[in-house]
Amino acid sequence: MDEPLALAGLACADGDWPVALCGDGLRGAARWRHDVACAAATLARLPGPSVALHETDAYRFSVWLFGAWHAGRTVLLPGDDSAAMRAAVGDAPRIAADADWPQQPVALTPLGEAQLVLFTSGSTGTPVAAPKRLTQLTAEVATLARTFDLPPTAPVVGSVPPHHCYGLLFRVLWPLAARRPFVAATLAYPEMLQALVPDGRCVLVASPALLTRLPTSTAWPPAGIAAVFSSGGPLATDAARAAAGRLGTPVHEVYGSTETGGIAWRADPAAPWQPLAGVSVTIDDGLLAVRSPFLPDAAARSTGDRAEADGDGFRLLGRADRIVKLEENRISLTQVEAALLLQPEVAAARVLPLPGTPARLGAALVLTPHGGQALAAQGKAMLARGLRERLAQVLAPPAVPRRWRLVDALPQDAMGKVTVQALAALFDGAPALPYVLDAAADGEAVTLRCHVDATLAPFAGHFPELPVLPGVALIDWAVHYGRRHFALPPDCTGMQAIKFQRAVRPGAVVSLRLAWLPGRGQLTFEYHAEDGTPHAGGRLYFAQEPQ
Repeated sequence: MDEPLALAGLACADGDWPVALCGDGLRGAARWRHDVACAAATLARLPGPSVALHETDAYRFSVWLFGAWHAGRTVLLPGDDSAAMRAAVGDAPRIAADADWPQQPVALTPLGEAQLVLFTSGSTGTPVAAPKRLTQLTAEVATLARTFDLPPTAPVVGSVPPHHCYGLLFRVLWPLAARRPFVAATLAYPEMLQALVPDGRCVLVASPALLTRLPTSTAWPPAGIAAVFSSGGPLATDAARAAAGRLGTPVHEVYGSTETGGIAWRADPAAPWQPLAGVSVTIDDGLLAVRSPFLPDAAARSTGDRAEADGDGFRLLGRADRIVKLEENRISLTQVEAALLLQPEVAAARVLPLPGTPARLGAALVLTPHGGQALAAQGKAMLARGLRERLAQVLAPPAVPRRWRLVDALPQDAMGKVTVQALAALFDGAPALPYVLDAAADGEAVTLRCHVDATLAPFAGHFPELPVLPGVALIDWAVHYGRRHFALPPDCTGMQAIKFQRAVRPGAVVSLRLAWLPGRGQLTFEYHAEDGTPHAGGRLYFAQEPQ
């Protein structure tokens, strides 16, 4: 395809071509340049050298980003709206999500040296600023265009927000420079894909979280997906292969970080990582270091990842900075997780130190089918006891987790990363949801088998001598899992035919069948015991937010 346009002159380029598919139709380059010129005039009136931008609509994001650059502002891109991120951004004016650009357009000239600042939470949970100059971003966009040969007209659809480095490059800057249209809306659920791109032709820029939860319906996916990318976090080998089979094209994984930009890529989950053109990697004392045109200077940067050479590429061996000190013992969290993954009950595991005196480790686990059977037969307490006894044979006593959370998926952010904050939140109070032993989809319905542990929060105080699950918890679970499996509208507007026929007791295994009828806005739910006896059921109604 043609060489990508330089980012510095995008808002001043001649000609018209499709830029973005928005809710009101296709917007072209002429309209985009006009909007950027209006946004620049609007932002020029704001005080200070910086503005903060947090916008999920990729078209609006692109307009404000280039408008701010043409107004001479540095753009701050907080990763979320947490208190820590707000503190990191400081007093910089914030562009509201519903803000408009009301000023008359100003004449634009090519950009000089513009800058933005991304923020990453890092391994400690404290936001870390990562400044990027326009020249760095231009170099990375050009490298992506030369590395990946994509159909020039296939629109880009993304499940990752544009204020993260991966979404910024793959959903906004690269499409703009390559004159390839992008879809403005962020893909929240895989099922939204057909609504956003009716003919199915697209380049899918996805997070590992989305690729591990693809629908199993025979009617999905739409035909014609031209390419699939995954970045922002690790994608398990089995998940990469399953996604490639489901989508009909290999998953191009891109490895990098907010600080370094892209480092390497692969299209086979069993293959070593291959450095991107212009990027050189070295392995010093087992740690991967990188020199890159996407960095602010020629100095090597350590990634903090352990690696080993493999031919012309390398293989990653996990993080090197996950060492904590407990009771005067240095504990490798990676080692503890590796010991857990050797247990037949454990499919995925993350551990973290928990506050308290003395400090203890907590473990969040996803179970294998064998582990699910053990949970249903023995209960959580006996399952955890068995794991502790086996871990004690290979780990020092402080390294054996003392608190456990069983989850059907590790908590991930929009980039597919399991963050410290999300893990810590699992241990903040008793768990509220049952453990999903398995799930089976059937068209517009899904059936979940759930283990209802005695430690769940809804049992507290209901009732001390004869605990039973409150009916409202069953309704909450139906809504929660309905949103996970279907693209439900935001507002639950009513319910009908709600029946509670048999109490759910601690330790029970129940099946929950959910069926979504989008034409009626109706979600039906039915709970049954293992012997088929009904526990509860009813209909819930959902509607779009009023405009």
